[in-house]
Amino acid sequence: MTSPSPSLPIDNPPPGFPVDIEHFRQGMRRLTGAVNLVTTAHDGRLHGLTATAVCSLSGQPPRLLACVNVVGKTFEYILQSRRMGINVLAYRHLELARRFANMTDIGPEKRFSDAEWVSPHSGAPVLADALAAFDCVVDEIFVTPSHGVIIGEIKHVCFGPEGEPLLYSNGSFTTVRSDA
Repeated sequence: MTSPSPSLPIDNPPPGFPVDIEHFRQGMRRLTGAVNLVTTAHDGRLHGLTATAVCSLSGQPPRLLACVNVVGKTFEYILQSRRMGINVLAYRHLELARRFANMTDIGPEKRFSDAEWVSPHSGAPVLADALAAFDCVVDEIFVTPSHGVIIGEIKHVCFGPEGEPLLYSNGSFTTVRSDA
């Protein structure tokens, strides 16, 4: 036997109406995501940003995708270099995540300081102590009006020490306990 479907709140618009931007933002705040650093190197310069829009695409061949705002320098440099690092952050990387999200006064030129970075294959910087770091060569990029969907062919995977994952939920950084 199926249970009756719950009734929708009164403030939801009927199907077919445009989504109110504030409703969209409220809904997205409830979507908890893993925090990652998307990094690249081009012409001797390192660039990167904090992102939650990263996920696995396929295992055979190993690919992932990341969504990056097209107006930023990181997207421009990934487009030119065709190299990308995806760094899965632990809670111990909270300050680094804040730095790459422009939440500090450190400035983009110093984002990569105070951390150990390696370049195992493609030349993109990956964080040596990330929970996992994926070194990728860009396979395809689909450009939408605001973001590029970047498909990376994974060339190498690095593992740092285990730890609590860094998550973003309801407008703030958080984690989960591993014993839960």
